[in-house]
Amino acid sequence: MVQTAPHHTDPAPSMRFSRADGLRKIWRFLRLYGLGRTWFKVAARKRGSLPVTWRARDRADIAMVGCGQYAFATIGYVIARAHGARFRWCYDPDRAAADGFRRGFRVRHRADAPDAWLADDAVRTVYVASNHASHADYACAALDSGRAVYLEKPVAVSETQLARLEAARLRAEADGTTRLFAGYNRPFSGAIADIKAAITPGKDQPLSVSCFVSGHVIGPDHWYRHPGEGTRICGNAGHWIDLFVHLCARRDGGADTHRLTLLSADPANPDDDFALSIATDRGDVFSLMLTARSEPFEGINETINVQQGDVIAKIDDFCRMTLWQGTTRRRHRYWPKDPGHARAILQPFAEGPARDWNEVLSSSLLMLAVADMVRRGETERTLSLSRERARLLRAPDSGRAPSDQTRMIP
Repeated sequence: MVQTAPHHTDPAPSMRFSRADGLRKIWRFLRLYGLGRTWFKVAARKRGSLPVTWRARDRADIAMVGCGQYAFATIGYVIARAHGARFRWCYDPDRAAADGFRRGFRVRHRADAPDAWLADDAVRTVYVASNHASHADYACAALDSGRAVYLEKPVAVSETQLARLEAARLRAEADGTTRLFAGYNRPFSGAIADIKAAITPGKDQPLSVSCFVSGHVIGPDHWYRHPGEGTRICGNAGHWIDLFVHLCARRDGGADTHRLTLLSADPANPDDDFALSIATDRGDVFSLMLTARSEPFEGINETINVQQGDVIAKIDDFCRMTLWQGTTRRRHRYWPKDPGHARAILQPFAEGPARDWNEVLSSSLLMLAVADMVRRGETERTLSLSRERARLLRAPDSGRAPSDQTRMIP
């Protein structure tokens, strides 16, 4: 197995806050997320100097691969809140991060090698939140060992990796041994659930989706910028591409042909301050503007507008939504802020049918196409998802060997 390298899963750069600003930030987070999540966010920065543990309520059967900020403050919080101290193993090449995670969540074993947990039959579920280029390889190893896998976004940063992951998923599916879940959380948010409830399933009407996202400022030396990590398209834009694919699938299936247009404010940094547009052969239209001109004080902020037929929705940062349907108008408030993290992270333990993996496969193919456009300096491309899926399944590199796209971060 390829060993991941130390990184920080929160893309925000180090910021110098005054004491007053720090207190103000905590107050804002309390209003957005409530006491529990805010405490975990602070504890994640302090790494073990603040207590977050409590009595285990379930068996310890989870391995955590990657122990950065997101793993601690979000995945760890959700799992601990739902199941107590359920983590059995944790691994991160940054020993301090792994030790902090172990102390914070009363983890039984800190692994010194990335595959140490493979020999422990008590591990039933693996959560992968390492650097992006290592996601697919860890997931393939876990799938081939018969475990259920929660794989943080992106599920792959190259077509080679995606082909290997799909082959591993199909092997596991044929064996009936395991399940694979993706960490795209927006489809699990309360606002999207309310929109889907208003849209008639199977109704063949085109969809319009527009997203304006104020993202983190990331410097030139940030690990997102490493050539092997998939650009910021894989790191950030994949979220909203995936949401578009998910909403399109709500009717009687998604579209096949997608026309992509990408415009960047600065050709030298084409994955910052860009506008992406997608039009489909079924009349759908999608737009994403991601801007990173200053660091948002409360984290990523997003405004999303959706229309299908007489259903119109306006989401304000997953805190509020106004939904119109014909002559009816309803206002929704979501507190704590609900971009879908909890339900997404708990997918391996949820009852009922899982999200259709074909949606994640389609959104990943679109995401990788846009990332390739960024690398090549292209502004337009047309993509057939059916042809891309067929080509993916025929890929010669879809065996068990790790792909050459995974690299350690220097």
